[in-house]
Amino acid sequence: MGDDHVSGITFYSQKLNGEEVIQDMPAVPAFMLKKLYLKGSLKNLVDGFEFQIKNTLAPGTITALLPIEVDGKAYPIADTVVSRGEEKMAASAISKEKPTSFGINTTVTMTVKGATLAPGSHTVVIGVVTREAGELKWDITDTVA
Repeated sequence: MGDDHVSGITFYSQKLNGEEVIQDMPAVPAFMLKKLYLKGSLKNLVDGFEFQIKNTLAPGTITALLPIEVDGKAYPIADTVVSRGEEKMAASAISKEKPTSFGINTTVTMTVKGATLAPGSHTVVIGVVTREAGELKWDITDTVA
């Protein structure tokens, strides 16, 4: 994905003069989404790896997380834990029925259990589904020491 890639195009409908009209929801450019990632936060743990994102754009409601991808390999969502301060939740527990808020200036740590990353540069693809903008997916590059 390049910086000119637009993510988050979904549709919604509304009634206009009694007829349903389908319209595009606002898209969020990938270059803006990349700013959510905290550069330098990608690191190995004893039993996995983690990174952080910080919401500097606008408050949102996350209704699903997509599997984290690193260098083309997708990791099962069941192996991902989301931490916000002392609060921890399984990524698989986030749903339309049980969404989680992502307030402005909130930092979230995403931990993927079960695999560590080799030292060096990695491309990480992050994806979420929000109530406000639909699916948002972007990639970042960072280095594990």
